[in-house]
Amino acid sequence: MAEQETFKNFVKGLQPMFEFQSKDILSYIHRIYDEEKEKLQLYFDKFASKFNLTVSLLKNNSEKTIYYCLISHFIDDGWELKRKILALKTLEHINGTKVLGEIIRSLVLEWNISNKVCSITVDNSFLNDSMVDKIKEICLSDQGSVYSDHWFISFTLLEDGFREMDGIIFKLRKSIEYVTETRHGKLKFQEAVDQVKLQGGKLWDDLSFRLESDFDILDSALRSREIFCKLEQIDDNFKLNPTMEEWKNAVALQSCLKCFDDIKGTQCLPVSLYLPKLCDTYKKFLQLEKSSHSFVILMKRKFDRYWSLSNLALAVASVLDPRLKFKIVELSYRVIYGHDSKMRLNMFHKVLRDVYYEYASEAKNLTSSASVLDDFNCSTIGLGNDSILDSLSQFASASNFNEEASWKLELELYLDEPLLPMDGAFFDILGWWRDKSQRFPILAKMAQDFFAMPVSISTSCSNISAMINNPAYSSLNPESMEALVCSENWLETPKE
Repeated sequence: MAEQETFKNFVKGLQPMFEFQSKDILSYIHRIYDEEKEKLQLYFDKFASKFNLTVSLLKNNSEKTIYYCLISHFIDDGWELKRKILALKTLEHINGTKVLGEIIRSLVLEWNISNKVCSITVDNSFLNDSMVDKIKEICLSDQGSVYSDHWFISFTLLEDGFREMDGIIFKLRKSIEYVTETRHGKLKFQEAVDQVKLQGGKLWDDLSFRLESDFDILDSALRSREIFCKLEQIDDNFKLNPTMEEWKNAVALQSCLKCFDDIKGTQCLPVSLYLPKLCDTYKKFLQLEKSSHSFVILMKRKFDRYWSLSNLALAVASVLDPRLKFKIVELSYRVIYGHDSKMRLNMFHKVLRDVYYEYASEAKNLTSSASVLDDFNCSTIGLGNDSILDSLSQFASASNFNEEASWKLELELYLDEPLLPMDGAFFDILGWWRDKSQRFPILAKMAQDFFAMPVSISTSCSNISAMINNPAYSSLNPESMEALVCSENWLETPKE
């Protein structure tokens, strides 16, 4: 264990000028990689739960090399969320989707987890829809699960939105850099602020700028929109101010994607809360569709695509959240499907039953039982302009629990219990299911699998991207890069 911690400290402490050519060091890295891979494969063989895979493409900007990264996400027997890199390899041709799909499939077989895949989530930053479909077809062709075909997800709606607005994001970034990094720009920006004040314009209390993410750029620039327009009038050197049409598009994009920003890159938020977030975004699309913003139509089309791929998996996860259960699915489906929501909800009832029965069949023989799901009653709650979670709270206060229903199936018992309050306090959903695993063993296994589905690929890959672009590792060949990145990920930090 001391040797492992030494290795991790060694990796973290490398300096850009470090000469990474020592054969002893490379041999050490590959030895650690081989030893830890064997340990992890043995662990996976004995692991009873399922794995959620993410497929990402990463760029080495200096070498112009593209890596594909396969990561396994799972909740271990101690109910802790784990993330293990299975492979990091170079991809010669980005359009070779069939090849990529076959490679991913071979890696799944190599790790002996082909029958343990709960979901596959792809980052389609470099992949179009037909490529994604091809990877799905190849990677899930061996799955015998009744539900495996549903859980092929793409959680890149936020990133897609910014790609549609690359031009204006570039302008906004350069505009912010101009007024924050040049002396002339700073002086002229303050002059513009003073003139806007004199003319009675609206000014935000906070005029600071953030460049950490595209959303930060968009949000902070819009706060100073009036000032930038004034700056264009008084500073002949300022040539990057967006057009009025671009500013309108930026406002529309911010409105569409604001509710995504608090979950982008956040691992502590359970996947169960992603469904209402999607629905709140869809409501904004419905409002913005009436405008003349052409990109909104394109974003809405992308949203429909993502929804078709992911809604069933997200709905199952939401049902497994004791604060949400079926009511959040009902409310969400009413927003998305309107008059067809009852039919869609009945279809989801069947999917949920099938998933539950499959998990139950692994533990015991099922006996026939009348299901409360068949008679599920969609109560009427006005949605109005409230968010999905606000509407849910109206129902939660009216929930009742029948303590005499001990004869019912485990799923039905769980659904009949009242919703836990959504009071804004931190809720340890994994801890809740750990504590309830004796009472609801089948549902706990479902929760263990579904709550490991990642809601953001970007977070999973941020450290990996930093490593492959670190000048300290520029001398490594692809095999050594994979050995270094995987070994650093596989070695557990000793608990103090």
